[in-house]
Amino acid sequence: MASNNKPKLDKSLLEAISKDDPNAFDSLFTAYYPKIKTFLAGFLDSKEEAEDLAQDVFVKLWQNRSILIYVENLNAYLYRMAKNTLFDYIEKSNKIYYSNNITAIFDIPTKETLEELLFAEELNKLIDIVIDKMPTQRKNVFIMSRKEGLLNDEIATRLNISKRTVETHISAALTDIRKIIPLLLLFF
Repeated sequence: MASNNKPKLDKSLLEAISKDDPNAFDSLFTAYYPKIKTFLAGFLDSKEEAEDLAQDVFVKLWQNRSILIYVENLNAYLYRMAKNTLFDYIEKSNKIYYSNNITAIFDIPTKETLEELLFAEELNKLIDIVIDKMPTQRKNVFIMSRKEGLLNDEIATRLNISKRTVETHISAALTDIRKIIPLLLLFF
C-alpha cells in the first residue's frame, strides 16, 4: 500500500521544492541520494567520483526546481539526470569515446518502439562504460568475442592464450556486465 502513496508523496515533495522549500529538498535528498550514488558507483572507479556526481545531480535538481512541478515520475527523472551527468563526466574526462551510429529508420516508430530504442542505446552506453573499466586482457577478449564475432579458438590463437582462459575472461566480463542490471532496476 505504501507504493501507491509514494508517487503522491514524491509529487508533493516536488511541488514544495519548486516553491523553494529547503526542508522538502532535504527529505528528497535523504531518500534518493543513496540510490543515485549506488547507481553511479556501479560505473565509476572511485566512491568519491560517485559521491561528487550524485551531489551534482541534486545541485542541478535544486537549480532547476521551478520546473519540478511538471515531473510525473521522480525515479525516471532522477535516473535520466544521473545518466546524463555520468555521460557528461565521462565525455569530459576522456575516459571513454562513443561512436554515434546513425541508423536509417524507414518506418515511423511508435512511442513504445522509440522508448525501447532509446533505452537500448542508453543500456549500450552503460555497458560500454563497464567494458572500458575491465582489465585489459578481459576487455580485449570480450571485444573480440562479442563485437568482432571471433570464435574462442581464434581469440586464443591471436592472443596466445588457452581456449579455457578465453572462456574464463568472457565469463568474468559477462558477470561484470550483469552487475549493472540491478543498478538499472533501482529506477524501474
